[in-house]
Amino acid sequence: MIDLNNLPKHLQWQVLYFQNEGITDNYNYSLEPWQKSYINKFKENFQGFNDKVIIDCWTWSGYMAIELARLWANVIATDLTLKSLIRLYKISKGLWLSEKIIFICCSAEDLPLKNNVVDYFISNAVLEHLPKESQAIEEINRITKTNSGLMMCVPLSYKYLNPLLVLINYVHDKRIWHLRRYNELILKDKLSNWNLIKTYYTWHFLKVVTILVNMIVRIFDYDWIEKVDSKKQSNRYWASNIICFFNKK
Repeated sequence: MIDLNNLPKHLQWQVLYFQNEGITDNYNYSLEPWQKSYINKFKENFQGFNDKVIIDCWTWSGYMAIELARLWANVIATDLTLKSLIRLYKISKGLWLSEKIIFICCSAEDLPLKNNVVDYFISNAVLEHLPKESQAIEEINRITKTNSGLMMCVPLSYKYLNPLLVLINYVHDKRIWHLRRYNELILKDKLSNWNLIKTYYTWHFLKVVTILVNMIVRIFDYDWIEKVDSKKQSNRYWASNIICFFNKK
């Protein structure tokens, strides 16, 4: 649904980066503890998914799409990277879920969907990548129904990070071309058509440090790491990411 050559150079680079660095040919499916945590947060804030239309925008690994299809939702999985969608299709087919998921290769700033057709919108690590952020938000507003739900996950503003991790996060942002960071007030302002119902803060300092240690030598249990991090989910300070849940006005 897109012409990659007509994408902004910023997004063309990201397509190349993520299809070369992030997408494997391994079709085994399992959930990481942090992914289970994100899914549980979604289910805590929204209920009743049977036959609802849910868009997982820039689905990438597709774990949200898979788990919501298992709850009998009708999922639209979009991504800029065709390779990730092909991998997700093969995984979903192996799990007998491919008929519950529609796969669309498109930009978040130009979604090929009619107005007012989506019950829930998932934007997980998307907005910070987009040159035309306001256009993407207009698309969210356009395709969602009245009283629909929105899950928005973005990196947290630098001023809340642990000072020891500011440089690491800055380098990471530049490496994968993050254009901006957010806090709760910024999101509420940009998503003025939505009511904020719940905010979570994730990837706190201890979690980041223990995962970095595990990359060298496996010491810490990942389930334990996630449990410790979840105890601080109401604390914005020294977190790295923010997850907000909204209902459309």
